[in-house]
Amino acid sequence: MSDFDIELCTSIPPRTELNMILEQYYALIAQRMQGMGFELDPSAPQSALEEFWANTDDYMPPNGCLIVARNRDGKIVGCGMMKRFDQSTGELKRVFVTEDARGTGVGRALIQAREQAARAMGLKRLIADTLTPNVEMRSLYPKLGFVELDSPIKTTTYKDQPMLRPHLHYFVKEL
Repeated sequence: MSDFDIELCTSIPPRTELNMILEQYYALIAQRMQGMGFELDPSAPQSALEEFWANTDDYMPPNGCLIVARNRDGKIVGCGMMKRFDQSTGELKRVFVTEDARGTGVGRALIQAREQAARAMGLKRLIADTLTPNVEMRSLYPKLGFVELDSPIKTTTYKDQPMLRPHLHYFVKEL
């Protein structure tokens, strides 16, 4: 089907390897937030990266999952995480595909792999949020059976970043 492999991580990949994709993800988020008129501390992407590393247990079994996509050279070209939101719900976090891997099905595969992991964990529902400028995810989620909600879900972003609430879109999928 493609020139990538999807890997359900049983342990966190090496920090330098995972940082390469997460730094791109956080830089894109910062760029989009600045495009929305937010003034960001230049250290915000690094702070977000440090926050991830302080909470990696949230994204590893039995609490969640970390999925990476690797190209044929073994380089990570996409990632996606899920953490347990409550007893029956998983929250999708940090889906990102590098620019050169976009349009290849990597994003779709990352979401589908997290759905499989959620089912294996016994979860019955997935939730996700995304910013208004993230047109890629706002388009992809409905194609994969997610329903956009009219009212907010108190996701991690909703709780941790109240200034983003007016710019968040919320999606849910029953498994």
